[in-house]
Amino acid sequence: MAPLYRRISYSFGIGLALVAVCLIYIPQWRHFNPGFQQETPAPPYLTPWTVVFVALLSLALAILSAPLTRQRPSLVVVSKVLCALVICCSVVFLLEYATGIRFPDLDIFFLPDSAGRRISLYAARPSPDGAVTSLLFSASLLFYRADLLWRKRLYQILLATAVVLPTIAAVQYLDVLFFARHSFAPPRTGLSPAAVTLYFLLASGMLGLSFGARLQKAAKVDLPRRPLRPV
Repeated sequence: MAPLYRRISYSFGIGLALVAVCLIYIPQWRHFNPGFQQETPAPPYLTPWTVVFVALLSLALAILSAPLTRQRPSLVVVSKVLCALVICCSVVFLLEYATGIRFPDLDIFFLPDSAGRRISLYAARPSPDGAVTSLLFSASLLFYRADLLWRKRLYQILLATAVVLPTIAAVQYLDVLFFARHSFAPPRTGLSPAAVTLYFLLASGMLGLSFGARLQKAAKVDLPRRPLRPV
């Protein structure tokens, strides 16, 4: 049987799977992005910037949980840089929502080429809930370190905080689905069901990273062996 640190972990598989799903979704955004005027309210949908955030965090998760004999410092630096990029972009979007000053150049790549479709200039932006959730997930991975107890506890606290908004959104969707039969009003949440699903999968992979480090540490402990007696 292969050693534990050489096995493909759950976190590594979830990270690669989420990266693949995000890479499939991003090129298709221009074909089914919502067509609505800027002053018209619309229900939450899966924005491409949210998918980019999930892809970068999933790639960082896959790097940290890669089935290597020894974690290379260069790979750790790459994962931290990816998390820092997500933090910087999330802070920019939150400042835009707070001040009302936005940079349209950030969405040019995601907007359709045809000028006939009237959509919001900032339709590719993540919602405030999505930006806050991505910020907390990236901060959690940025502070992750298995050999320091306080860094590991901070990682777990930030991870639990990051799941709060997706959990609230999921409860609201379930309430509308099963209980609000006579009401057709959408739930008041800034996360779409697809975004909630992606965040939950990312959280499960990050939770597996924490448990995987504990199992790997336990596997490296050598058990005392009794001397064999001749028969």
